[in-house]
Amino acid sequence: MEYSRTFVAGLPELDVHTLREDWALGTSLVNHWELLAQSLGLKPSEWIDTKGDRMYGAVVYLNTWFDLDDIIREDDEVTAETTFQGIRKPHALSRTEFKVGGKVKARVEILSSFIKRVQKGSNKKFSRVRDLWTAVAYGTYAIEALLDLHHDTQNLPDMGDVASSQEINRITDFNTADFMYFKNYVRFAKAAEWVANRGNPVRLNQTRECFFYGNVDDGQVISTKVGFDGDDFQSSHHSDDGRRIFLSRGKSLPVQIAER
Repeated sequence: MEYSRTFVAGLPELDVHTLREDWALGTSLVNHWELLAQSLGLKPSEWIDTKGDRMYGAVVYLNTWFDLDDIIREDDEVTAETTFQGIRKPHALSRTEFKVGGKVKARVEILSSFIKRVQKGSNKKFSRVRDLWTAVAYGTYAIEALLDLHHDTQNLPDMGDVASSQEINRITDFNTADFMYFKNYVRFAKAAEWVANRGNPVRLNQTRECFFYGNVDDGQVISTKVGFDGDDFQSSHHSDDGRRIFLSRGKSLPVQIAER
């Protein structure tokens, strides 16, 4: 299965150097949901399990890559092409490639799972939902390997000190399912990484691997620890009830920001 869309890169789509990570993530997930909807034959608002409860697609893992040398520039025509790499209910793995003139300049891989709330009105715990979806499984080895990696990283030690903290705001940070939107985890991490590196040469992530462990309720405070080891970095979010809800790691490279 494949889904694509084309756009002209402008100020909303770009950051200080190339394609905005936040925008790339949002676009990739929209395409991912479109493929899920095609696979189920149902619009997202119709994703209801056999008990009558609303099912949601949640990001469990994502992996990004950006070409920091041959960048996406203003006025470039960019095509975001998304394909499913595997299905193992309730999980789906997709890859989105952002191409200019046929050349891949950024890539996002997303592993999602169908979930529902365990307790109404609370984002502290979700359960996975396996019914309703009748898609044929394929590419299961890749999904199983990522799930094993996801499990293993839960015990990975934090790096660095707390670089920033923020109170979660339902109006700005939640999605229409009423829990914190996946790309806001990355947005908070990216901001904390900038704070931790402020005063040094500008660095942007060439790669980022993300693991999502939990969600939060409105008004909770999350703190973010950031550590650098040469070009390698790691950032992690902790909720104020002691849970680590997110970890990202990757390679962050110095870049020369063009004068404007």
